[in-house]
Amino acid sequence: MSQVTDYTTLAAAIDTWDERTHDSDELIGLAEAEFRLYLGPNFAKETSTTLTFASGSAALPTGYVRALALTHSVYGTLGQRSIGAVRSRRIADASGIPDIFAITGSTVETAPSYTGDLTLDYEGTLAGLTSSNATNWLIANAPQAYLSMCLSMAKAKFEDYQGAALLRSQAISTLNDLGIQSMVGQLSRASVTIPGATP
Repeated sequence: MSQVTDYTTLAAAIDTWDERTHDSDELIGLAEAEFRLYLGPNFAKETSTTLTFASGSAALPTGYVRALALTHSVYGTLGQRSIGAVRSRRIADASGIPDIFAITGSTVETAPSYTGDLTLDYEGTLAGLTSSNATNWLIANAPQAYLSMCLSMAKAKFEDYQGAALLRSQAISTLNDLGIQSMVGQLSRASVTIPGATP
């Protein structure tokens, strides 16, 4: 059996582990609904993706909530401005290395117009896995949570409620562990300052 890394390998693992053929889209959708209930309606996670721009425009990633930074690999971070400022700048500067961007609707626009790749750091929700959106932050960091929750839904479908509850608790435990790992990572980069203290 191959490692679970994306939508295709997860769908194959569901059938292999449960030794039955399932509608993997249904089980993955139910598992993600359970994750979203657990994570809450205001959950957003920092993540990053490479966007490919054509004529100064690129589609926002699935699950996008808000931009943190847009970066060119050589020239650094672009400034975020209004869409009016970007369009106005394009009149004078038709093409070149971009230095500003704006979010409008479901796209990112740059000025000057740019064709190439830029890295978008953003906060995003849990974007669902499909054949066209094969990965997300959760399957990249905790594929066992996905597999456990999908198998839990399969067990519930065949009325093995005890097995379903056990697998669900394993998935939720993995999410908790992922949260603790994230918190430790944030705190390890923090420095303590005591007001009024001098070295």
